[in-house]
Amino acid sequence: MSKHTIALCLLKARDQRLLEMLLALPTANQFQFSPGDASLRSTPAVAIVDAASPSSLASYSELRQRFPQIVPVLIVDHEDQRQGARFVVPRTTLLRTIFKVLTDAVMSRSGWFNAPAAQESELAAKAPLASPDPRTRHDEAAFVDGNAGIPAPLRAIIIDDSLAVREQLRAGLDRLGLSCDQSGCAAEAQTLLAAQRYDLALLDVVMPGMDGYELCRKIKRDPSNRYMPVVMLTSRASPFDRARGLLAGCDSYLTKPITWDAFRAAIDRVLLKAARNDPARLAARGYTGAQRA
Repeated sequence: MSKHTIALCLLKARDQRLLEMLLALPTANQFQFSPGDASLRSTPAVAIVDAASPSSLASYSELRQRFPQIVPVLIVDHEDQRQGARFVVPRTTLLRTIFKVLTDAVMSRSGWFNAPAAQESELAAKAPLASPDPRTRHDEAAFVDGNAGIPAPLRAIIIDDSLAVREQLRAGLDRLGLSCDQSGCAAEAQTLLAAQRYDLALLDVVMPGMDGYELCRKIKRDPSNRYMPVVMLTSRASPFDRARGLLAGCDSYLTKPITWDAFRAAIDRVLLKAARNDPARLAARGYTGAQRA
């Protein structure tokens, strides 16, 4: 039986006591869970977060900075509180469903939901060449039609209702070797995202109509775009807002006004992660990154 630490992020006293008692009980489950608070020093597998509590969300945000691989489980009172989280427990069914949800969360973190390597190879061999796997990362679509052998330049989309901000971001991306398209609202951005493949999205939180959190959730639910890095930009700097961005699926979160060093570091980080830490792959596509001051 494998053991996993579960971080309880400043929950309501009643929920805290209930979960501490439940998780301390021996079970016939394939996993043994051990409760802990947000001050943990060893890596927890899962964080249980109260979606209705700003302090709980802030605690999760701080924990996520220390343990980026942690999987959140949200306790919610209403469906609209799920904020794009994959694992959710209604407060009214907490006692009955928490073990199942925690098991699913731990299995997802461990990759148990993925097919074994041999099965994946067999499936890949049977897959028609004309139907690429939608999980393929954007950086692997590396050639431009009609220019065989020439790596496609990196391309970004900037989504912000301020033209001045969009132009500043465009200039910054140009310094890093990225071309870009611009959009002033979520609706227009969705049209562009459906028609064009991008390697990066810069997304403002506060926009007319659909806000950045909701658009980020839609992007990450789309099989064609879920692996595209999304950097959220906002003037809201609280841990609560940062947690909302993380739960929506964003890959990085920058607070305006942004310094050039912070901007460049964030773009470096998310693009290197998407390129599987291969700077040469990015350089071949025109990315200058930290090479340029």
